[in-house]
Amino acid sequence: MRLFFPSQSQRIGFTAIATSLLVSSCSSQTSAPKGSSSFGISSSAQSQSAPSAEPNLSALTFSEASVTGGDASEIDLSPSHPAPSGGLNIMLSSSEPDVLEIPSSVQLAEGESSLSFPVSTHSVSASVSVAVRAQLGSSVAGASLSVLPSSSASFNVSLPASITVQQGKAGSATVTTKVNSGFDEALNLKASGEPAGVTLGLSPKTIPAPGSGTSKLSVRVAIREQTGSYPLTITASEGSSSASAKSTLRVISGTTDPDATFKGCWYKQGGHSYQAVNVSAANQGTYPFNAVLYYGSSCNPDDYADQFGYGELINFGASEYTFWFTAFADQTEMSALWYVGDQSSQCVSYLTAPDC
Repeated sequence: MRLFFPSQSQRIGFTAIATSLLVSSCSSQTSAPKGSSSFGISSSAQSQSAPSAEPNLSALTFSEASVTGGDASEIDLSPSHPAPSGGLNIMLSSSEPDVLEIPSSVQLAEGESSLSFPVSTHSVSASVSVAVRAQLGSSVAGASLSVLPSSSASFNVSLPASITVQQGKAGSATVTTKVNSGFDEALNLKASGEPAGVTLGLSPKTIPAPGSGTSKLSVRVAIREQTGSYPLTITASEGSSSASAKSTLRVISGTTDPDATFKGCWYKQGGHSYQAVNVSAANQGTYPFNAVLYYGSSCNPDDYADQFGYGELINFGASEYTFWFTAFADQTEMSALWYVGDQSSQCVSYLTAPDC
């Protein structure tokens, strides 16, 4: 689904959970809340300290990160402030309506500041990541839910619903494995489905016992590979047992040189501060976007904490954009790398970053 962007300058907020499987020896670090990756978009024409009378969507979240196909889940919607007289009508869409059923719209009653409602899923043969988008006026919020196959296997595997890579370039995504209680074996990972001009790599290829962990999926696309969408499959196996997850590789063409300027900063909202960046693109256009957050101040790849974007295409106009993580509010001992098109920021240390 194409994101909706107002013509005015934007403030774009994202929430992407950090996996609880990444454990650090630093006791001051806290993991992100349970739930699915989510984001919000709203116009910066509104003052952060004096919100407009027209509410925006602040967040859309699921009650859990994953469910077994056939089970129900719950969506939580939060506007920036309570609904005005007459209430609010919020439009909804699902990227996989055959997997996750949602209403086309929901109504937030006058005076209400949040809304929760159940949604149903259908059985699947492999893990599917479903993106849900909600729109209220010029604001958009979204979240993803992993729908897992019903199986006797004691483990599952998941990855983002899509990965966007330009011809001649490389991209990456995080593969996550989780095991049920009592399982204590190493899991072997395999990537498949790529066309001839695409090379896939997994690091590591084996998740050590008890089998819960993460692996980096690297994707390198040849300069002559045809543009389009290609299905990818990640399989985790142990002996005769296996589980798989599907994603879509989107190969795009053209030079993506935004001539971008990055300014790492703290975005303040609701009494909290969030790790953020201000981005402006001198060359206006649609570019892949990605962001990676790290524990510590040096962007050490071994200290991975969180990620969002994964190459999602965003239309950068003449305005300045603000992106921010929300799962690690007020935590200063963190750092981030921000990517737009072919460019990336320098490592941003939030020990010294100014306010946005």
